[in-house]
Amino acid sequence: MKKTLLSLMLLGSIYGTAQILQQENFDALNTATAIGQSSPVYALYGGAASDYSIVVSGTGKALQISVPATASGYRYMWKNGLAAAWTTRTAGNNVFQVEYDYFTGAASTSDNGGGIEVIDDPAGKVFCGLTVHQATKTVLGLYTTSTGTNSSTDVGAGTTPAAVTLPANTWVRLGFAYNATNGTVTFKGPGFSKVITGTLITSPAEIDYAAYDLVGTNTVTSTHLFDNMIARAVATESLNLATSDVVLKEQSVSIFPSPANDFITVESKAKILNAYIYDMTGVRSDANFADGKVDVRKLPSGVYMLGLKTENGLLTKKFIKK
Repeated sequence: MKKTLLSLMLLGSIYGTAQILQQENFDALNTATAIGQSSPVYALYGGAASDYSIVVSGTGKALQISVPATASGYRYMWKNGLAAAWTTRTAGNNVFQVEYDYFTGAASTSDNGGGIEVIDDPAGKVFCGLTVHQATKTVLGLYTTSTGTNSSTDVGAGTTPAAVTLPANTWVRLGFAYNATNGTVTFKGPGFSKVITGTLITSPAEIDYAAYDLVGTNTVTSTHLFDNMIARAVATESLNLATSDVVLKEQSVSIFPSPANDFITVESKAKILNAYIYDMTGVRSDANFADGKVDVRKLPSGVYMLGLKTENGLLTKKFIKK
């Protein structure tokens, strides 16, 4: 009993001091080019504004980046303000972490990759990030060594990690965290949890939605979908954990019952834009949400995360299906 209470107190402490640095769920944006929308507005590097589109995906909207069938093609989109937000973070929140949903796409022979990368300040290097190779659906973790060399790793376990392959045509929740105190980078997602030590100790300056040729010889176009990005400053790495009851209460959101047989009731003062079900590996599917209830009758028994896309960002809550 004491151990359980202590764990709950620690979890509440982690989320109670967490700060949101940047976030976007795209549902509030127009189905047009993303460039110039949001606040601060989005900017681009590579290609034309039409290559960065807000599109309808499933029951909501997402960002789509299109990359050409050329060698060394690249597309980057970001908004300013991250460096200032990080500099003014609460003392002790020295872990920078990003989580986002990514659509793996259909079977493809494209050598383009897509993901989110963080550029450091002031050197302009990718000091942490993830990318998914379209042809193989394998995941690469990106980082910079302590000597300033750009590097990457397959995110499987072990000192010589095996490749992790994601299923095609699937939304997945991916995340990475960077500890500014010791330079440790953590990568997490479906089927992987990888830690890299001894990376460049620096400060985040820019979050890039990035898609580009990974091998320098690409000849096939690709499109990349992103959703529900949130970047936080936290005291302890907390990727893939449910939103705490403290935060849910602060945002006037309640979710019950758990365990559930048929429906989960959601009460929220914030408008619910969309609802999703994540399995415990991070694979996402659309939820049947109507009249304040989520239909879970067709789910096999097990533990899941209910994701609620609200006007205030994505909230997640663990639940049990009987």
